[in-house]
Amino acid sequence: MQSGELDNRKLGWTVGWLQLDGVADRLQLKLVGNCHPDLAGWKFRIHRVSPEPEEDFDDDDPPDYTGISVDQSGHVGDITADQMIKQHEMSNSELARRLMSGEKPPFTLRKCLYLEWFSNHNGRVVVQSTRLEVERIGEQAFELTEEQWIEQSRQNRDEMNFFMTQLGDALDNAPPDDSQSES
Repeated sequence: MQSGELDNRKLGWTVGWLQLDGVADRLQLKLVGNCHPDLAGWKFRIHRVSPEPEEDFDDDDPPDYTGISVDQSGHVGDITADQMIKQHEMSNSELARRLMSGEKPPFTLRKCLYLEWFSNHNGRVVVQSTRLEVERIGEQAFELTEEQWIEQSRQNRDEMNFFMTQLGDALDNAPPDDSQSES
């Protein structure tokens, strides 16, 4: 992801845009729900502060973003700038190689921007990076009460459960894979 701007100053709505790498048009988000308490009530910009590590993509199989809809209307999942994750300073393929060989690669714990929503067009969408920074703009419009946060958390769980049910139904109704059939 390159940049973005989200606005959760209206209780119950998170709207804005995101510019993804490899996608010409900005994604337009119009999501029912609130961010986590660290971003709830704020309008905030998202900036890249350092590049992502180089990925080892096969030249014949680069990432394909053609199925991503510009219209990302749906429901908020978890949106926070306070998530802590392990940061490995190596490509995913190098990390996988080291883990498969039994090594414990070095890491640091870093704050991570985590954007999750449930799009009416694309299902569950997640952007997660320690290389993106949040800049809060203006004044905080509201703070979630404990009851509001509990309700938002319940709605997030319900959205995830609904998504997983849809995924399970799609897998159950998928045509059989002929490569797995017995002779």
